[in-house]
Amino acid sequence: MSPSTEPVQELPSEAAPDLLEEERAADEAIIRSLCYSDIFGFPLKLEEIVRFSEMAGLSLELAADRLKNGKALHQIVKSAGEFFYLDGREGNCEIRRGRETESKRQLQIALRRLIPLQGIPFLRMAAITGALAALNSPAGDDVDLLIISSRGRIWTSYLFMRCWRYFGHNPDICFNVFLSEGDLVFRNENLFFAREILGSMPVFNRGAFEEFVAANPWIFEIFPSWIPDQERRSYKLDISPRWQRRQKRLETVLTGPLGDLLEFAARKLQSRILIGAAPDAALGVRRNRIKLHKHDNRSPILDKYDERCRERLTRYRELANQA
Repeated sequence: MSPSTEPVQELPSEAAPDLLEEERAADEAIIRSLCYSDIFGFPLKLEEIVRFSEMAGLSLELAADRLKNGKALHQIVKSAGEFFYLDGREGNCEIRRGRETESKRQLQIALRRLIPLQGIPFLRMAAITGALAALNSPAGDDVDLLIISSRGRIWTSYLFMRCWRYFGHNPDICFNVFLSEGDLVFRNENLFFAREILGSMPVFNRGAFEEFVAANPWIFEIFPSWIPDQERRSYKLDISPRWQRRQKRLETVLTGPLGDLLEFAARKLQSRILIGAAPDAALGVRRNRIKLHKHDNRSPILDKYDERCRERLTRYRELANQA
């Protein structure tokens, strides 16, 4: 059969505009994904672009097609091997390779150091967050953790975690966010927290991570094309029956009136210490939630993201309109 010679004009009148609109939406979604990761000097692979895209329905196939055939997009987004990056930022590819190798080395060390967490009473989840979870951690960086405890025992878990960090000589392990199973909803619904939640690495999990994600369905409104990262999810603590037995014994003792008394005392004492030690820090201390941040990076990061998006999208639209 000979190829059709029908001109494009003969297609239904709505087809070409619809196709053009979808292509531009995909291009802009790709640029937005790269603008955010560029803040951290982190070029992305194809599946990572789609994973953290704000466009509903952006598939791997569509993203790959646009990255290959989008003429205006080619002026904004460049590639080197499997990595895609914003024009002029090619040096980040080598940085990512080095940091990924370093991060994987750090993760193996961290997983060995974190094995005793299985003995912390009422601990239900420990997830690595931040640069290490993204495999973008430089040498000497801290290990940031997001913790979920049983309902009504968050301050008890926090007390034992602080003792473990102090007596175990682990000053570089930072548990910045403590949540209770009774209070898992993040009320600041924005791109920063959505990426932190979906980008976290639950290395110890007794079903609390799934409950956490389910309690925050808004994250999939921000990232409707999100797909799990199986490589990062494969990092888990080696099971330690010895530490798990200790956790069970402690929970047996601390369930009931004695545990209620310890929870009350731990909350009163530690909240005063925390507020006194860091009065100017960005921290939230409640009965069922502890959020500790020496510096609140959320606003500066989102401001940088908006600035990069304005600059790159304005340029892209000018190029697209000229085509």
